[in-house]
Amino acid sequence: MDYATLKAFKPGEFEEAAAGYRTMGTAAQAAREHIENTVATGMRAALKGEAADAAQRQLQAVAKNFHYIQTECGVIGTALSGFAYDMAAAQRKLEAAVEDAGADGCTVNGDGSVDYPAGRKPGEEKDAAGGAVTGSAGGNATSDALERQAANIHPNPNFGKAVGYANRNAEAVREATDADTKWEPKIRSLQADDDLTVSDRDWTDVTSDTAGVRESAGGYLGTIKPPPANDWPQDNANWWNGLSEEQREAYVSMHPASIGALDGLPSAVRDDANRIVLAEQRAARQLDYDAWLTKEPQHFKPYISPVTGREVKGATVPTEEWTAWEEKRKQLENGWPTRRRSRWGTSSRASREPITATAACTRRSWATATGPWWRARR
Repeated sequence: MDYATLKAFKPGEFEEAAAGYRTMGTAAQAAREHIENTVATGMRAALKGEAADAAQRQLQAVAKNFHYIQTECGVIGTALSGFAYDMAAAQRKLEAAVEDAGADGCTVNGDGSVDYPAGRKPGEEKDAAGGAVTGSAGGNATSDALERQAANIHPNPNFGKAVGYANRNAEAVREATDADTKWEPKIRSLQADDDLTVSDRDWTDVTSDTAGVRESAGGYLGTIKPPPANDWPQDNANWWNGLSEEQREAYVSMHPASIGALDGLPSAVRDDANRIVLAEQRAARQLDYDAWLTKEPQHFKPYISPVTGREVKGATVPTEEWTAWEEKRKQLENGWPTRRRSRWGTSSRASREPITATAACTRRSWATATGPWWRARR
């Protein structure tokens, strides 16, 4: 990043790209809802049989793909808006420095250096020649004191002014460089696998992407008023209604769990937010479970006769470690240990499946609304 690049930078182009991703996300949401609420519902009412069941599974997979697109578009849109916000802030500082320099009789060159005119200090008989200075960023108390001393000693009173403007230019370029360095890896990482399958790893990547963007977009997200601290439904509704559409989408993309838990917001908004959390939590737990499956203990050990106390040739029994591991695997494979009562008051897994994500997230803590969603893959 340099002076010329920052001066020519167009934040609006990145805002337009962010708006495009938000529009794409809205279209993906509409497609998912159409599949779930119209196509799949109509098929279930009219068609029966193995082929119909297979078609339903395919429709569910397509709906999940659209949900993933919707979620990732929200994250990407927020990232682009955050980058544009940071760059625009640096550019405004640069433009203000250039304008002030011009009003003070100085000229900013194409590399950010500043030309200052001839001038004389009070009591001098003739003008001191003009010149050019190059600024520096990130000064400290010592460097600032040295610059003030140099300006006082210099015979041209315009020298100190030019140094100040050149430093402001350099500081603006430094801020833009920092923003570019911060955002480049974040934006570059927002890529999906080139296939038609949304895997558990894809959803855990969404979690990671969201955390990275949320950390980097502090300036942009700071312009969005947070929800009321009192958490009253009417105040929550007023807060939501006071946000622009862009602000709503940015807040949902960065804080889906918070939005899903806010009473007073539209149920469709909370349901969409909770779907994101549910998909991410399911994926993370499935990957944990898959990793745990790879650590199966030794299955058998030699059988020791209780009578003779000797090993019986050719006879084996399961090890205690494997028996415990297998019991746990069966419990997890069935969704919940059978000896524990369901949070919904039944041991039937089918009755524990929430109809909507919001129905599963009525409590403040998401953890209280989710069970072990993994299933064994063997």
